[in-house]
Amino acid sequence: AVIRERQRLRSAADDPPPPPAEPVVLDVENHNWADVVLYVIHDGRQSRLTQVSAAHNVSLEIPPELQGQMGIIRIGVRRIGGRDSYLSQSLSIRGSQSVRLTIESNLTRSSVGVF
Repeated sequence: AVIRERQRLRSAADDPPPPPAEPVVLDVENHNWADVVLYVIHDGRQSRLTQVSAAHNVSLEIPPELQGQMGIIRIGVRRIGGRDSYLSQSLSIRGSQSVRLTIESNLTRSSVGVF
């Protein structure tokens, strides 16, 4: 029994590790007159992603560690110097997909899509 257990452990150690998750591209269009901070909510945690200047567009990657164990995230937006915010619905993302976030002047009218 000990020999079988050692063989099982040895074969498990020889298995290649799973491939790392691929980054997901996030394209942001900020139509707001203020700078905003973007957050990713994953696995019950909120992680700051980046800051986007007023009336600017940016493209960046959501790193694998912020994609959640099941690939389910939400994107949050907070206006700097204000109290308004936006929180997307839950998004199911996988590598090589892209997410488009459009931030409107009224944050509650912002929208997000996965492509």
